Amino acid sequence: AAPFLRLRPAMNYRHAYHAGNFGDVLKHAVLALAIEHLKGKAAPFRVIDTHAGTGMTDLAGVEAERTLEWQGGIGSLIGPGAPPLPDAIAAILGSYLDQVRAANPVARLSVYPGSPAIARGLLRASDRLLLSELHPDDCASLRALMRRDSRVKVLDEDGFAALRGLLPPPERRGLVLIDPPYEEKNELGRVARELGEALKRFATGAYLVWYPIKDLAPVSAFYR
Repeated sequence: AAPFLRLRPAMNYRHAYHAGNFGDVLKHAVLALAIEHLKGKAAPFRVIDTHAGTGMTDLAGVEAERTLEWQGGIGSLIGPGAPPLPDAIAAILGSYLDQVRAANPVARLSVYPGSPAIARGLLRASDRLLLSELHPDDCASLRALMRRDSRVKVLDEDGFAALRGLLPPPERRGLVLIDPPYEEKNELGRVARELGEALKRFATGAYLVWYPIKDLAPVSAFYR
């Protein structure tokens, strides 16, 4: 499968402030479509998320309440007051929105599932999910969310360092999601280098890279 490349709006990270906004809707819809594509074959596959976060965000929490960005994202698609989606759009977003609804069984948006929760919800019994999260508190929350699921392994490691040891996956089929916080200088350059190394190890994998467009010079260098 060809690598997937998608854009994110310029923003300051911590993800809880932006959970469920329009950028998350785009990222997670593409993630769901990529996983569904892999499920088109019976052979098992592995999803690797290099910077997984907590896996679930409380939309009534302090961070999400401060920005309310989710109201212009997932809140405009499902929940009270959201208009019906055209059939063609509903078909494209179906798997993604099903996962959001599954996390909110009382038909009210109270939490937003991150990429780990969405990926896990779409896996088959034979598929596997590898999640890396370096922040201790976030990693603890992620482990609690994923407990008792034998298909999932959570690593408290730097996502890029972990990726080098995870490729190629035993299944020889898979998707790698790379979405670091972009708080370090020239982190986009590191993404380019790590992606190049990953392709050497696992050239037939699918790669979904999420990155900011704040300055066109480093983005142009990333494209090259």
